[in-house]
Amino acid sequence: MEEEKRCCPNCNRPFTGRSDKKFCSDSCRTMFNNRIKRACRTQHGELSRIDRILKKNHAIIERLYSRGERETTFTELFGMGFNFEYQTSMRENPDTASSYIIGCYDYTYVISRDGRVRLGKRSVIPL
Repeated sequence: MEEEKRCCPNCNRPFTGRSDKKFCSDSCRTMFNNRIKRACRTQHGELSRIDRILKKNHAIIERLYSRGERETTFTELFGMGFNFEYQTSMRENPDTASSYIIGCYDYTYVISRDGRVRLGKRSVIPL
């Protein structure tokens, strides 16, 4: 019975052997799997970083909102470590067509042209 020649997915060299063999050597198998795991960790790391930013933003708004503060300034939020680059939702403000209601999980904020930021909380819709 003639063995089928296959190429190693890691080094691309042809090899022969058992029909279920996928790599030319143990070292190629290890290098290939390590590269795949490293790529997954890198992607997961980016998602974790973004989630940390969103959670920090949420905590900042929650702290202000729970103290009864419904308005602040862009500069104050930025000074507290708020990152305006990340949000969980955005929709056009029905009150003014020139602004947007931006969401951070269950909280919302609207930034006016003069730098004031109005905070709000979404009502929870029961399932």
